[in-house]
Amino acid sequence: MDAYTHRAAWSHFRFLMRDGYMMLDYYPIGAVLPVVFLIGLCAGSFVTMASYRLPLGQDIVFRSSHCPECNTTLGFVDLFPLLSWLWQRGKCRHCHAAVGMRYPLTELGLGIAFMVIAALYGLSFNALLLALLATALAVMIVVDLEHYIIPDSVQVAVLLTGLTYRIMNGAGAEDILPGMAGGLVIGLVLHYGYIHLRRKDALGFGDVKFLCVAGSWLPFADFVPFLFFSGLVGIFTGLIRRALRRGELFPFGPALACSMFLNVLVPGMLQRLAS
Repeated sequence: MDAYTHRAAWSHFRFLMRDGYMMLDYYPIGAVLPVVFLIGLCAGSFVTMASYRLPLGQDIVFRSSHCPECNTTLGFVDLFPLLSWLWQRGKCRHCHAAVGMRYPLTELGLGIAFMVIAALYGLSFNALLLALLATALAVMIVVDLEHYIIPDSVQVAVLLTGLTYRIMNGAGAEDILPGMAGGLVIGLVLHYGYIHLRRKDALGFGDVKFLCVAGSWLPFADFVPFLFFSGLVGIFTGLIRRALRRGELFPFGPALACSMFLNVLVPGMLQRLAS
């Protein structure tokens, strides 16, 4: 097989994996989206588990699910996404300890996100990568809100899915590296600049690393809308936390994650809103 045939075969494979044959045009949307929603609920259930265990250094793959209060191993009846929480009225079935709203809200949020992805991108490889991104970002959001950290394992997951997404869509190193380098420079300037001007830390190194990782998904030109919407979401988050009397300090990672996901999901969003 000559070099031209290799390139043609790779281009054809990339087209099939990106756009695929399994698009929603071939299936009744009313039949597909409920299944996608259910898958999203299951992904949300994984997020609630991972976001609880990662900051504690616990295994997220082989250890069975259990109640953190009574340590009872949980079964299918206890773990069915969303419905178990509703059926048991937000309590553990065994010890009756309260189960927080983080569980149903996270599951519902991922279910909706998966449906939006499927509606926009069909059942394609791009949609799968975007679903993985949404799952990783959801873990990041919950952990940062609760512990003010962004786990390195989440950063790696976002990086690997981003590189795969960009390469499968025809980007090369000359397209990806400027975004990652630019994101890192912006993060470092914001981190040290704020310390120099205000004598306090406003952007942690987890956020700095995430700005670099975001460049694996976003071209450098898209950093303007990315940072713009990050600022808007950050202001909104700060106002909510102040209204709830949770202090002025709040994590900026969730704002970065939400803005990045919107800019990846709808490229050129700022231009569309301005037109």
